[in-house]
Amino acid sequence: MITNSNSLRTLQSEWQGVVRMRERVRHLVVSTFAFDSTQSPTFGDVLYNLPLVLAFDVLTKVLLLAKDQGLFMSSESELGDLMDSAKPALSWLDWQYLREGVRFRNQVAQNAKLYGDLECLVYIARIEDQLVAWGIISVAQTHVPARTMTFNQGS
Repeated sequence: MITNSNSLRTLQSEWQGVVRMRERVRHLVVSTFAFDSTQSPTFGDVLYNLPLVLAFDVLTKVLLLAKDQGLFMSSESELGDLMDSAKPALSWLDWQYLREGVRFRNQVAQNAKLYGDLECLVYIARIEDQLVAWGIISVAQTHVPARTMTFNQGS
């Protein structure tokens, strides 16, 4: 999808930043959980919002590059507008889910609202799946699996 190899390498590097941040947060939450199980769920919820914002920022950059390459037309540069314009032009795995995620991302970035760890991880995983489907990143670059459960289970 992205034909400029330098831009593609930059996007791949930025996604690796998301993966590394997600892994660091996971380690921090797990180590905190081991010492204080009453604080870790909230702690994890707060921390996982950062890689969520970073993941949506990578998606924004991908769409901006696709727009610059003429894959779709848009006069806007905000993620929601880009997604709306790119919907008919690009192949999406789950456009609606990611479009709903833009509202989550905006609430975090603009209003300091925080979402639970599982919600964040699922959105990150869906963005990751989309980037793999578009050939932006490879499956090997997504080596940190999203958790399938939250620390809040059983509470």
